[in-house]
Amino acid sequence: YPTPEFEEAWKKILLYTEHTWGAWQSVSDPEHPMTKEQWAVKQSYALDADARSRQLLEKAAVSTATVSSVTDMKSVNVKSNDWDASDTTATSHQIDIYNTTSWARTEAVTIPAELSRAGDRIVDMQNNPVPSQRMSDGTLAIIVSEIPAYSCRRYTVESGRAYCDVPVSVRGTVLDNGIITVRVDSATGTITELRLKTDPVNFAHAKADSGLNGFLYLPGDKIADVRMDSHVRITVKENGPLVASLVIASDAPSCNSFTREVRLASGCGYVELINTIDKQRAAISPTPGDGAFAQKGGKESLNFSFPFNVADGRVVLDIPLGVMEPEKDQMPGACKNWLTLGRWADVSNQMYGVTWASLDAPLVEVGKLSANLIGSQTDPSVWRKTIEPTQTLYSWVMNNHWGTNFRAYQDGVVTFRYALKPHGKFAAADASKFATALSQPLIIARAQGEVKSTASLMTVAGAPSVVVTALKPSDDRRGVMITLFNTSAKKETVGLDWSGAFRPTQLWKSSTSEKKAVRIDAHDIVLDPYGLIILRAE
Repeated sequence: YPTPEFEEAWKKILLYTEHTWGAWQSVSDPEHPMTKEQWAVKQSYALDADARSRQLLEKAAVSTATVSSVTDMKSVNVKSNDWDASDTTATSHQIDIYNTTSWARTEAVTIPAELSRAGDRIVDMQNNPVPSQRMSDGTLAIIVSEIPAYSCRRYTVESGRAYCDVPVSVRGTVLDNGIITVRVDSATGTITELRLKTDPVNFAHAKADSGLNGFLYLPGDKIADVRMDSHVRITVKENGPLVASLVIASDAPSCNSFTREVRLASGCGYVELINTIDKQRAAISPTPGDGAFAQKGGKESLNFSFPFNVADGRVVLDIPLGVMEPEKDQMPGACKNWLTLGRWADVSNQMYGVTWASLDAPLVEVGKLSANLIGSQTDPSVWRKTIEPTQTLYSWVMNNHWGTNFRAYQDGVVTFRYALKPHGKFAAADASKFATALSQPLIIARAQGEVKSTASLMTVAGAPSVVVTALKPSDDRRGVMITLFNTSAKKETVGLDWSGAFRPTQLWKSSTSEKKAVRIDAHDIVLDPYGLIILRAE
């Protein structure tokens, strides 16, 4: 476990995130050499952190490996110098899939083309067929079932026909997998129908001007000037039986191109949305040196709308170590024009609702487009005073409203990913696990050596709402650090069960210092509502 390398990667992330880094004239004179040089420095921290994260994953891989993203089914190659090509214990057409979360996982993943050349058929360790489908990009999609917490399973790729027992269908602009149905409007490209098979409710607001995942471009600060996309063209990208998807292309203001992919997989209770924008630069160019950009135009923002149909639904947002209801849980003076979320938001009443996961865009506007305050606002009267009850969210994905430190424009190809999961009664634990799984995908690696044990390294027993947010060797290599988080609003008691090679006999409460504090019983760990506890096991 290379502690110094992890620390250096986090340092780069923090240096990029630190918001005051940037040129003072980044907006008033964006083409000035100093502006460009300072942006290049700031950008370098993000690029360096990204490279370091991939290197760390490469070192963690036991063989030549490929990491597969669950949500967009694209893959990132990770090459390992430790793979021995002469090792024939595992055949070249076998893969191992790792679950790095503290709960069992059943979901769709894709095997990269280079790891699935042997064929379209997949079997598990008991030689049972696994649902699969060759995708249009050459990858092989599969559905893995109940991979235990912190464990690995081996699968074999072989020649033969792909297998799928419960197919997903695409008929016109309707996707259906027997669990949920999704309808895309042929005129607007938005989702106008989202239904659970077990519930008659249409979770998409049918009367809204813009349905679910609508495109909204706002030049300047007048809401009346908001513009939508036009000339919608819908085509089938994946035709099942395991994965079906529609691609919606349209003409969008301030964009060279704009596409939305709506994707549904067999057996999955959620629909994925992949929005890709090729953004043009701001319409009005600045005049160097006179602040014309900030004063006379070029300000813009872009949103995706999500008006849900949940009668009397309450909006809650995922925040660090808690769940927040806008207006009710905000401190006096807190901003209400826009808010931030961690991974998810939810709109629910006492019986049903929808969990909305946002993987790439953390800024939201609640109830209406209200993030239109351009420049430094020193007059308190212009700020939004209240957030009225609502079931509508807007994902604020792009803007250049700020007057310093940030770039004067945003351009190029950018992808924003979302997932919608209709459900019965709301449970914060379910929402947290759903969104975390999307952002922490299962890892696919080329198999090597003997078959890995399918037993969990560790499981949390006693309360499904308690999850592990971090599991790592201690920096001194003498133990293991475990961070537990209670995602529910009530006190919970849990235990830790170990079934792998590491079986600790001593457990202490600890902290970020990783020092031993109070000795505790591994089967009597108490967490307060939304409580966090750091443990040290030896």
